[in-house]
Amino acid sequence: MKAKAPPPEPPDASPIEQAASTPARLGGLALRMPHIFYGWWVVFGSGAIVFVAAGTFFYGFSAIFGPLVDEFGWSHASVSLGFSMRTEVGGLFAPLVGYLVDRMGPRKLLAAGVVAVGLGFLWMSRIDSLWGFYGAIIVIALGMGSCGGLVGHVAISNWFERKRGRALAIVAIGPGASGIMVMILAWLISLYGWRSALAIMAVVIWATGLPLAMLVRRRPEDYGLAPDGDPAPVVVAAEGPTADNGHLPAPLAPEGMTMREALRTRAFWFLALAFAATWFGTTAIVVHQIEALEHADFSRGLAALMVTLTVVLSLGGRLGFGWLADMRDKRLVLAGAFLLQAIGILVFAFATAWWHLVLFLALYPAGYGGMIPVRPALQAEYFGRRALGLIMGFTFTITSLGTVVGPVFVGWMYDVLESYRLAFMVTALMSLAAIPLVLSMPRPQRLVAGQ
Repeated sequence: MKAKAPPPEPPDASPIEQAASTPARLGGLALRMPHIFYGWWVVFGSGAIVFVAAGTFFYGFSAIFGPLVDEFGWSHASVSLGFSMRTEVGGLFAPLVGYLVDRMGPRKLLAAGVVAVGLGFLWMSRIDSLWGFYGAIIVIALGMGSCGGLVGHVAISNWFERKRGRALAIVAIGPGASGIMVMILAWLISLYGWRSALAIMAVVIWATGLPLAMLVRRRPEDYGLAPDGDPAPVVVAAEGPTADNGHLPAPLAPEGMTMREALRTRAFWFLALAFAATWFGTTAIVVHQIEALEHADFSRGLAALMVTLTVVLSLGGRLGFGWLADMRDKRLVLAGAFLLQAIGILVFAFATAWWHLVLFLALYPAGYGGMIPVRPALQAEYFGRRALGLIMGFTFTITSLGTVVGPVFVGWMYDVLESYRLAFMVTALMSLAAIPLVLSMPRPQRLVAGQ
């Protein structure tokens, strides 16, 4: 008896139909909530990783600064150098991270970074020398380079265009909200000591960060989607809707400049130098805020609360300035953030009464938070997505010059003068110097399509 012929193969799904099924192929959370554009899951995963991994040490350093000085008798400058080393190692590593995220996507980098940060925290919980402290810092820096803002910013810039400023503002809530970890870390230190507190944080970072890394995907075109959740365009090959092998043609390379082309523009250098100048003061505030407030006769509890309030209140700046970046000239928005930050630092330099602290909180957090989402949005607009990770990485390398020198300079000034006032006045002037740089940024004449 003649065998019955198999039923004909169903026709290949169109790009629109494939896009409709994409949530099921992207992950379980998206499968249960398919009406949410997957780019928002990328935003959530990226921001949450920064919250639990990178943000804890960046802001929590203030909580362990004093215990390290008290237990080992190290100078303020030598402990500040540890924080600066974290930034410098991250800056040197950033171009490689940018290159890798452009080539292989974000997931593997995020997972490796989470593992490394946890290992660094465990190492730091066991240190007994300054060199051991610096070694743990380097491990944390390498991990944070892979799971910090750069990788998330590239992924989000790929998933959004019209709503890029808002998406980057939302992901910036992650590091902003991690200011809460200062209070939690200080509480753990008071209960168990700084060594056990760091070991506990290592376990928390691994348990939460690794699952979150699995949510973050490279770009929407790889899944038949379009940025911002717009309808996916129908890709038509030379001989019909599919290539010879019956599959959709590979998505075109994203439009934009190469690294070499970006380096030839004044816009790249002006923006990089502007952020090097402003982060000179920002990182000095992060490292020395508690010590400076105690020196001004405020209690340690109030000083720790000020760190938390500074970061939490910056959330308004992140959201507000990120939203404005989608509506107005991003250069003007960024200059406004720099101005608020500079005036806030000047107020902090002379703070001796409670109302000075209130004025500081009304100015500095908005400016500090506002500049964070605007920079990657401006870079994506000016240079495109083709080599965005590498461009952001090189920018961070230059910016790290300010983040390295700032905390050490302020610590050295305190060791010499036994006062923070003049040091913070200088950092405020550095932030003011960034304003003309960003306002005079010329727009690149063209974005080079993938060639």
